[in-house]
Parts: sequence; structure tokens; C-alpha cells
Amino acid sequence: MHIVRSSNMKLYHLCLVITFFILGCMVSYSQGDRCSSIQPFCAGDSQLIFPNSNPLSGGLPNAGAGPNYGCLSSQPFPAWYYLQAGTSGDLQFTISQSENQDGTGRAIDVDFIVWGPFDEDDDYCSNASLTAQNTIDCSYEAFATETMFIPNAQAGKIYIVMITNYDEIPGYISLQQTNQGSGSTDCSIVGMTLGPDRQLCGKNEIILDATFAQASQYIWSVLNENNGVYEVLDQETSSTLRVNKSGNYQVTVISDFFNTEESDEVLIEFYDIPIANDPSPVIGCGEGESLNFDLNSAVQEIMGDATNHSVKFYLTQDDLENGISIVNPGSFQGNVESVLATVTSLESGCESLPVSVVLETAPAFVIDWNNTTPVCTDPAGNFLTTVSLGENLGEEYIYTWSLSNDPDGDGVQNPVLILDQYPPGGIIELEIINSLTGCRNLYTSQIERISPPVDVNVEITGNAFETNGYHVQAQVVDNNNNAVYEYRLNNGPWQLDPVFKKVPGGTHAITAREVNGCGSITSRPFRLIGYPRFFTPNGDGYNDTWNVINDPSMSISRVIIFDRYGKLIKQLDPASGGWDGTFNGRELPADDYWFLIYYRGTGSVPEEYKGNFTLKR
Repeated sequence: MHIVRSSNMKLYHLCLVITFFILGCMVSYSQGDRCSSIQPFCAGDSQLIFPNSNPLSGGLPNAGAGPNYGCLSSQPFPAWYYLQAGTSGDLQFTISQSENQDGTGRAIDVDFIVWGPFDEDDDYCSNASLTAQNTIDCSYEAFATETMFIPNAQAGKIYIVMITNYDEIPGYISLQQTNQGSGSTDCSIVGMTLGPDRQLCGKNEIILDATFAQASQYIWSVLNENNGVYEVLDQETSSTLRVNKSGNYQVTVISDFFNTEESDEVLIEFYDIPIANDPSPVIGCGEGESLNFDLNSAVQEIMGDATNHSVKFYLTQDDLENGISIVNPGSFQGNVESVLATVTSLESGCESLPVSVVLETAPAFVIDWNNTTPVCTDPAGNFLTTVSLGENLGEEYIYTWSLSNDPDGDGVQNPVLILDQYPPGGIIELEIINSLTGCRNLYTSQIERISPPVDVNVEITGNAFETNGYHVQAQVVDNNNNAVYEYRLNNGPWQLDPVFKKVPGGTHAITAREVNGCGSITSRPFRLIGYPRFFTPNGDGYNDTWNVINDPSMSISRVIIFDRYGKLIKQLDPASGGWDGTFNGRELPADDYWFLIYYRGTGSVPEEYKGNFTLKR
């Protein structure tokens, strides 16, 4: 790498750049003054001489921003070239700049920078390629002759060279390889100047440029598709060709300097830009985050009558510019009001201008539906009643059942299915489609066969003389484990719990019914022993006597009544009419009285129970 220099002369010439730039605004840019218009060169065994870039030639006064120019603090009137290594090895060149083509006249300060190596298909003119890491050699010294060195050049690799005219004086640049026998440059690139085949979208013409500094003659031809022969365009002899028709074009570059004649061909095809039509809004189906849009439903409307075309959808303008299309347009989920769509020709790859696809949300529809449908059947599984499934949402809906539901044979299934037999597999499916929006819902129900109850048994625990009293539990006998029952004691309220707590004494019965209406059953009556908490011996025929409420399962031997002081008042026979509230024919006062019961319960050991009741006057 050469040493960077600084001088007052450099500052002086920077001021001149402004003047030349103003003058240069009236002329077109020179070939090769941007990397995008780069020119090839090769060294061979001869000295190359070509015009420099200067204010009078219409060159650009400064190199474009973006690349890393290394040691070049300024880059006045740049000229861009590239070479390709023919054989591997060191490449050393002498670069000089003078006023006259033969090297005489004023010596002109020349500077340069070299980047590489690059592959042929690399984007070597991009800012990402022209970096400090890829810089090979650079000089900013105040000399008219410089040495450019590319160590260990690799065969087939591309190297980019930018040469600047610091003095901004019209003149000539000479370049010659000075280390013959080491690496070499490939002169075959001189004739390969037209670049790759191009498909041009929405353009009317293109200028083909085969400019080569050492060219002596240019011959342009176009392929005759009828006979397969390239026919010379006699009037076209310049380094450029204006093309406005599709075809295969050829240029032959003759260089007397190199004694070479190289040809290059290129296929140019002009295509109209496809047209994308504005589609109707796409309707989204579902709710919330599960809202789904079938963007493909708009494809035909967007393409119109075009064939051999495709449609791509983009979420944003940035995605369109970066080529990031929506991956699964048939099932797009996104909380946006619109997306963009373009039409691409499969033949040319040309893409249309974008159109907006408006996204709208369809009104949700639901029906009264259960995932499980219980059905009453006999023990053999035959339906005892029919079951109705589904709901009529309106004429714009289409109903498709897993079972035939077309009673009139018109090919249209009814919205409601009347089921009277067990379906195959026990599953019923219904798909409902909104014919206006295309939205669809799928409903599935498992059919469960429920048999009516056969019997209900009662299990009794506890007794009236304990704190918690009697607990009575019902147990249904049926033929199906899927049945769900509810219960009630006597004429009381229904409950799902089969256990009744603190049941009072007396005669009772428990009824069990299947919650879906598949029958009910009532137990045999049962009697529980108990006792009244008060009685009113006033002769009105209600609660005039007090006695225990006996039960056949409990054997009561004696009932003894005494007052609060422990005085024996009455000994009752449980089978008698009871105590009338007197003692030796005299009415006793209203008060609390105690009783003692001797009984034999479910066990064999005699038991006793003591409690109290109230006499009211």
C-alpha cells in the first residue's frame, strides 16, 4: 500500500473541481466514470493507452458515495476498469498519465485503488464489495507515474481498478504490465462486453454498449430468425447500439492494437408490464386471532383474462420492494385492513404495479349445537324418540350432513336433521357454508344411547336420635353408564346429589329421572322413626298427643317421659295413642319435657336415646 500524501497543490485542485462540475452539468457522463458502467481491459505484452476522464470529456467530477476509497481522500474524474486474471501469479503494472498520447507534454498526477478478488457472478460494484477488507493496493501520491501491484492474483478472478485524474487536465492514461512471466490477464473479456441476456419490462429501448479503449472497429448484427444467420447492421459502426425490438444481437470488436477480433451475443426481449386488476374485498372467516383470509380467492379477479401468469401477495410496500411475499396466501392470518398484490408473467418474470386487496371480516355465525347428543333407547339400542339437530340460519347458507338429509330429492340438504336411528360410528357431522362469504363452520356430535332407569334402591344410614339424623342415598339400576340422573325426596326439589341428609321421620319415597328426559323411576315407600319437637294438647285435632314415630326396622321397647326435674310423668307404649299432656288426670303446664327411649337398632345390642320436646298451651 502506498503512503498517503497531503499538499497545498491537492487543496488548490479541489477548488477547481467546483468550477468543472458546474460546466459538466451541461454534458452527458462519460463511459466508465461510474462502476456501473465499468470497462474491461487486459495488459497482454503491450502498453495500453486510453483517454482519461476530464471536464471536457463530460466525466463526473467526483466518484459516487458509498464505496470505501481507502487512501484516496478525493476521487476527481474517476475512470473504472476491471481485469480478469488469466493465469495465477503476481501482477505488477506501471500506470502513468500525460497530456499527449505518446507520453509527451505535461505530466498529470494519477492516483488509483484496486479491489478484489471477485467471482464473475459477484455484485462487485456494490458498496458491500468495495470495502477496506477487499482493498488490494492504493496510491494517493503526487506522481504522474505509479506502480500498481496485485500479489498472487488468482486465475479467473475479477479485480476492480479505479484511476483518478487529480489535476483534472485532459490527457491519456497508459498502463503496462511490468512483471512478464508471472501472472497474466485474460484478454478474452475485451469482446465480452454486452452482458447477460435481458428481459426488459415496460421499456421501449435499451442502449447496448461495447466500448473498449483499444477498439479499432465495431460490427453490429442481428439474428434473422428465419435462416438463423446474423445479418450485419451496415449503418451501425459506433461502440453503442440503440435497440427497440426484441432479438438476438451480436457485436464484433476488432482491435488492431491487440490484433484481436472478439464477438459477443445478447438476447434482448421487450415485454409489456402485466396489469393487475383491483379485486373485490376478500372476506375473512373466523374470530379474533383465528381470523383467516383465503387470498387465493382473489387471484382470478386480479389476473383477469391473463394466462401463464401468477399472483403474489405482499403484506407491506417494504416487503414488495424486498421481494418478501406472503408464504401461504390460501390461509393468511393477519390483523390488517389490506394487503398488496401483483401479477407476474411466468414467461418474462415481469411484475405488474401493485393493487390493494381490501380485507373485510364476515359476520360470525353459530348454531345451538352440543358436542354430545344423548338419545333415549330401549335395552336393544332402538330409538324410543327422534332427535332434532341443526338450525336454519337463512337461505344464503348451505348445509351438508354426514347422513342423507334430502327428503325431496332435489340435491339440497335441509338445515335440520331428524335422527331416528343410531348413525354409523355414532358420529354426526354438519358443515355449514355461507354462500355469500365462503366462510364455513364444521360441527360434530357424538350420539350417546341412553336407556330409561329400571329401578331405584334406597340405602338408609343414621337415625333420628343422632345429631346428623337420617341420611338416605338413592342408587339407580339402569342399562347404560352414560345416563345422568337427578333426584328428589317425595315432592321436594330436584338435585343431582343422590344423598339426602337429615331426613325427618315418616314415610318417604325417592324419585330418580334421567336429565335428558329419558324416563324416571320412584322407589318403594320407606318409613323412618322420629319424634315431634312439640305438641299442643288443646283438643283441636292437631298435634293433641305426643309419641315417637316408629319404624319396622327399629324395635322400641319403652318410652319414658319426665319433667325437667327428673320426675317420672308417663311411660308409653310406642303402639299407643301417645301422651295427652296430663299427670294423674291433671293438665301439666307448658314447658320442656324429656324422654328416654329404649330400642334395638340394626345391631343386636339394646340402645337408648334421650331427648326433649315442648308442650305448648
